[in-house]
Amino acid sequence: MMVVSVLHGGACANQPSFANDHVTIMILVTDSHVSYARGNVEPFFELLTTLGKTEQDIFFLGDILDLWIALPRYEEDLHREFADWCTRQKQKRTVGFVEGNHEFFLAEERGDCFSWCSASPWKDGQGLVFLHGDRINREDRSYLCFRRMTRNRVVKSLLRHLPGGPALVQVIKRGLNRANRKKRRFLPEKIIKRYADARFAEGARTIISGHFHREYCYRGPRDQVIYLLPDWFATRKVGVYSPESGTLETIDEHALR
Repeated sequence: MMVVSVLHGGACANQPSFANDHVTIMILVTDSHVSYARGNVEPFFELLTTLGKTEQDIFFLGDILDLWIALPRYEEDLHREFADWCTRQKQKRTVGFVEGNHEFFLAEERGDCFSWCSASPWKDGQGLVFLHGDRINREDRSYLCFRRMTRNRVVKSLLRHLPGGPALVQVIKRGLNRANRKKRRFLPEKIIKRYADARFAEGARTIISGHFHREYCYRGPRDQVIYLLPDWFATRKVGVYSPESGTLETIDEHALR
């Protein structure tokens, strides 16, 4: 029997349990921050083995590997093994990837490893939106400036060609670490609600995001909803979304077995 942890917050607290294996569902993974230094490479690839035995479409919502600069000089075995896994899996299901703030140039350089890979929010054309969420808080100007400075053709060329590329990577890592510390201190609910209301006005019905390492949801005036997923890194949870019912739940990864 599945142990289900339902996303909480306001009117979203009561969601039906995920119990019907015949309902089309999507499995969502975000913020796993996999690295050798963090010691979670083996558990993450065990998760991939488990996911490989399912039949559902799989969507990665960013910050999957702790730092992925998708250029030959900077990829390690774990980057290549994950890319190979996605390449194999997309032959039998949809495997989507939305870049987070820890992925750089992935859509441009490694997009063919996935069914689709986007550096921007992905939309299905029917009101469903997947995004990482690092640009939801438009008031975090220091991070937005850092993002613009590190994601452009000049930086990409420097990383690709110049001997000083590895030193630039250390600058990027320090900037990401500062952003992570700030993110963990508080959840900007008012900003998230304002962002959601603006997207609802544009036609979004369901928005699913990572980045904040929190479970949270907020409903709009016409039953639209934004969900924030918890990070796999600390919780070992994944999201299970049913397009038919429009509900999302979080479950322990072991419930997938």
